[in-house]
Amino acid sequence: MEYLGEREKREIKMGNFSLIEASIVVLAKNHNPSIVSKDWLTQNKIIEEEILNFTHLPVVSIIETNNFNLFVDPNKLQLTIKKISSENLKALPQIISEYLGKLPETPYTAIGFNYSYRLETEARKIKEVLLIDETRLIEIFSEDYTFGGIITFAFGDLTVKLIIKPINHKEIGGDFNFHFASNKKDEIIKKLFEHPDTKRKADEILGGLFNAD
Repeated sequence: MEYLGEREKREIKMGNFSLIEASIVVLAKNHNPSIVSKDWLTQNKIIEEEILNFTHLPVVSIIETNNFNLFVDPNKLQLTIKKISSENLKALPQIISEYLGKLPETPYTAIGFNYSYRLETEARKIKEVLLIDETRLIEIFSEDYTFGGIITFAFGDLTVKLIIKPINHKEIGGDFNFHFASNKKDEIIKKLFEHPDTKRKADEILGGLFNAD
């Protein structure tokens, strides 16, 4: 959510990679941002910590607390952690569950779990992992190039996209999206219980790819 400004982050280190951002997105045919007022959020105990900044318009609501940013427009609800911690990762799906439970009539269509990592390793490691013919790429692009990739796979009934990209010569970015499509609110709420499993899967994949035990 870049439109909310720069976020203070506390990284979770795992081997040579760090989780720097995590969010949950819920898509709908018609979220109603006009309902999502500061009073409504606090009275329904969806956001229980102090609300620092709040924008409430007919077409968008933006809420900022010490630990989270919440964005709601007619198509999307997005809750993003400002400060990465184990406690906030646990609270992330709980807040979404409370929100969805208070608005059962909304026609939800999908949910997504997003994680962004930074890996302390040289960018050339991507080519080694993805088995790229270095000689052929140098012939095409010259020696001064960087390389990334997109991998999609299934994790249960979730569709996962992993984007691996160079940040600089000493860092790699790994961005995961776990996507589940459904027009049934109960199925989407149930899927929230799998949030810790998706986080563990993302850690496992990065550890396997880059030997970050």
